[in-house]
Amino acid sequence: MQNAFKFSDAEKPMASPKIEYDLPTDPQDWNGLVLVGEAPGAEEVRLGHPFVGRSGQLLDKMLEKAGIHRKQCVVANVFRFQPPGNKVDHFFISRRAASTQQIGIAEEYSAFSGKFVRVEFAGEITHLRETLIKLKKQNPKMVIMALGRTPLWALTGENELLKKVGKILPCSLLPDTKVIPTFHPSFILRGNWKLQDEWLRTFLSALQL
Repeated sequence: MQNAFKFSDAEKPMASPKIEYDLPTDPQDWNGLVLVGEAPGAEEVRLGHPFVGRSGQLLDKMLEKAGIHRKQCVVANVFRFQPPGNKVDHFFISRRAASTQQIGIAEEYSAFSGKFVRVEFAGEITHLRETLIKLKKQNPKMVIMALGRTPLWALTGENELLKKVGKILPCSLLPDTKVIPTFHPSFILRGNWKLQDEWLRTFLSALQL
């Protein structure tokens, strides 16, 4: 999909390519749903789109089951770069380690599992916020689905995903915007197949908002 929406881009790059958000070719086709994951993996980097590896294939099947057309959704990740070893913890650091290594941390954002986002990657949260602001102007009824613990943190400032799956939470990046936390497809792929029905219900609930 081509980027029909126009967004600024001034974030600091990593060694891996930057994988931009997938946006409907025609803004009029957008269904108002924003799917936000964690960070791209190797297959996403290879193909240049978010959620196109095994996790993306499972996500596509679940969306189809829920009656959601992926090409009508905005599909994104909190971080547009693949972290080393696919470990999102790369983007965060403890306050003590940051002090020892003289690494800046963005304390304006809440802690993620006891760690803070590194200043060099905080621009990714800014980019996400700016994108959501522009999307909200396109559709004031926009609903965001946080796929995994990283987007839950980025979008709401909260942790403990498993206690919040399916709940409607306020977005900390954008007032009057609803966020529904749900499982990341990789979590289902790691043997949690029994949670598929609950996973499906979160997508169906998003359609009702």
